[in-house]
Amino acid sequence: MPTRETDRQSGSSYLYRALVDAGVETVIGIPGAQTVPFDKLVAERDDMDYVMARHETAIPHIAWGYYEASGAMAATVTIPGPGDTNVSTGLKNALSNGIPMIHIASDVDDADRPREPVHEIEPETFDNVVKENIQVSSRLRLPEQISRAIAVAREPPTGPVRLGIPKDMLASDFAAPAADVTAERTTYDNETAYDRAATLLSDAERPLLFVGGGARRTADGVRVVEQLADRLNAPVASSYNGKGVFPEDDPRALGVTGKHMPEPGIDVVRSADAVLALGTDFDILATNSWTLPIEGSLVHVDIDPTSIGNHYPTAVPIVADVTDAAEALLDRLDPVGEGRSTGWDGSAIGQAVRSDYDAHLDRQGALDDTDPTSTPAAMHAVREAVPEDAIVTVDVGAFRLWAMQTFPAFTPGNYITSGSWAGMGYGLPSAIGAALAEPDRPVLTLTGDGGFYMCIHELHTAVENDANLVAVVFNNGGYGSIINKSPEISDDARTHEFSWGSPDLTTIAEGFGWNATAVSTTAAVETVVSDALDDDQPHLVEIQTKRNQLTAADAAGYDSPLDLDQFGVSTGSATDN
Repeated sequence: MPTRETDRQSGSSYLYRALVDAGVETVIGIPGAQTVPFDKLVAERDDMDYVMARHETAIPHIAWGYYEASGAMAATVTIPGPGDTNVSTGLKNALSNGIPMIHIASDVDDADRPREPVHEIEPETFDNVVKENIQVSSRLRLPEQISRAIAVAREPPTGPVRLGIPKDMLASDFAAPAADVTAERTTYDNETAYDRAATLLSDAERPLLFVGGGARRTADGVRVVEQLADRLNAPVASSYNGKGVFPEDDPRALGVTGKHMPEPGIDVVRSADAVLALGTDFDILATNSWTLPIEGSLVHVDIDPTSIGNHYPTAVPIVADVTDAAEALLDRLDPVGEGRSTGWDGSAIGQAVRSDYDAHLDRQGALDDTDPTSTPAAMHAVREAVPEDAIVTVDVGAFRLWAMQTFPAFTPGNYITSGSWAGMGYGLPSAIGAALAEPDRPVLTLTGDGGFYMCIHELHTAVENDANLVAVVFNNGGYGSIINKSPEISDDARTHEFSWGSPDLTTIAEGFGWNATAVSTTAAVETVVSDALDDDQPHLVEIQTKRNQLTAADAAGYDSPLDLDQFGVSTGSATDN
């Protein structure tokens, strides 16, 4: 936006024009008395679409799915007080995953604060749930601070920015100078670090790649990760947010780390004498509370310096964008592998570990066709039914641990989930956002019944906005992580206090205008999900699963018959991952 004096216009008009100029095409919100001036403007003009959610908790997650599917940032808007606090979980979730968005909070007027107006809450309440919390206090600074909010949200590491604008400022007319603000960004000299990292990795006998969410946020992340895997001939592990950056049908794919990672995969990580970590903060989920045994020399690349060195000793820290760092390393790395004294080979290792795990599940009967079905068996069947180009959003719950290991992802844009903040109720709203952004692609969400109940109202949002998608609900009639894996809780409490007699989900969905089908056998899942994806309106598939069943974490810890010594892998004892 060029710097110039503007004619008098409302604060809503300043906001609207700045968002349009920034390329924002979608606003997600719920109209309220304080937001009506802006809501009305968006609804009446043609430059942006207004998506009305049914509860504020869903608003940031719809914006999240929209961004992941399209790469385009959305804006969100709520009333102050309860509206703001309701979106705070989603904003913190988005912050944890580096999702850029502008959250517009129509705040109470500063002059009214001593009088305790309705919905009053102190703006600093939200300092820790967004990348930056900008409170507009002067009409003359409104264009400047809107511009700053947009710049900060988009500047790596990206994230949500809250923009608090008093309600009277949105409604009143005034003249304010236009402004064009760029976010400040520190650059780092990594040349010496690149040289050291290249030497360390070239000399390694057993290198490993670890891919985090930063690799999905960077341009060409998929390409550079594959090129590094080629150059190093290394197996590739990923965090929750990194899943899909490296295609999981590639034989070098070792899988997602965490308490659900198979014991042979843990042995591979432990045996690596050099680890190149790309765009990760090694959060609690990916490392199973930082017990993941990264014992080799660590080269840690991340654009956020505060993410480096917090949990594992770092031999070479590199503060840079993942693609920039990867290109610099590729320029310096010699092809490795041919002269190794061990049998370390990325393709052989990854393929062996994953095949061994599938065989283990088969021996455990976890993939049998039963009635009701098990979660891993149903997950396998859903994956068979879903085309590779589909966008899949994955909610939080016990079922998600199975998805990490048994639902392969092939590109980052096709598998969307949250990281360590792990707020339930994410799946359906994010799928709605993805379907609105990409209406011509198949969109599906995987969710558990617990998470689904937290956002069930958004079934209506999907219908009203013509968001065609499939919701697959794994229904075990309770909180699976509690009823299946809580030794400190009595059997009676797990059975009665933390379970429920589920309502008829298909009837509920049909009441919202969805088609709906319930299945309970493994054999029926693939056909039903495939047919649902061909439907011309939203379709809910309820998969009734066993209430008490093998957990993904329990399945991961086993004594493997696989001979890993042939690859130069030192086998540790089986532990509860």
